[in-house]
Amino acid sequence: MVDGGVLGQIAQIYRQSKKRNDNLWTEWCSRPFAAVLVWMLKGTAVTPNQVSFMAIAVAAVGCGMLIGWRQWPGLVASGLTLQLAYIIDCVDGQLARTKQQTSPVGALLDFMLDEVKAFLVLGSSAIRLYLQTGSATYLIVGIGGLFACATGITLTSFMRRPEYLEAVGAPPILPATDRAGFLPATITPMGLVLAAGRFVLHYPSWFLVVCALDRLDVFLYVYVGAHVAYLGRASLIILVRLGTPAVYRRNAAASRGTSTPFGREEGQS
Repeated sequence: MVDGGVLGQIAQIYRQSKKRNDNLWTEWCSRPFAAVLVWMLKGTAVTPNQVSFMAIAVAAVGCGMLIGWRQWPGLVASGLTLQLAYIIDCVDGQLARTKQQTSPVGALLDFMLDEVKAFLVLGSSAIRLYLQTGSATYLIVGIGGLFACATGITLTSFMRRPEYLEAVGAPPILPATDRAGFLPATITPMGLVLAAGRFVLHYPSWFLVVCALDRLDVFLYVYVGAHVAYLGRASLIILVRLGTPAVYRRNAAASRGTSTPFGREEGQS
């Protein structure tokens, strides 16, 4: 029987997993189940990285169901499987902190696999819609969305590099648990727009609803649109911060004579 001590441990794990201004779906629907899994795994030899790989394996199964089981029950089953993958994905970071196994490479692995899952969901959604309707429009939107998604991820990785942050005078990236999260710090029109964009890009928060309503087409168009908007915003930020002559001259002067584009000191071979 589960006693009060066990429930107290699970509650403590849940409280430690919460982030500032987290989205409601993750906080109230995903993290409680993830806390139970962390409690079950904390005394085992299972590593956080293994949990990360497990999450993407479950997500791949869900995407396979999305393509191969093209009736409405299959869509709902796929949505539930992808929700399970997201719950497992919430486990790895907290398990790492519980076991004191946090590492920079583990955080990078988690980020990379999260984006691979986004590719899988987007691509399999486009394929399912094409197979159901025969309309090549869905394939075109899907391919364009994959390009926008991949390019946006590339820009995100670039803007998190210490070289970029130093060049634009920005502070280091905070740990995930300390970032602002989904809700805007102040209620402004732009803050609300950005919060809405983060909500859309975080597909686990609403994908299951789309599946229940049998409107995967809405998901595809809205999700791709959000990635295109993010790509445009990130590109504009980089252009403004690094494309102005004053910023370019300052950074060129700071690096002149110290290194080549390949990172070697001048004169070394």
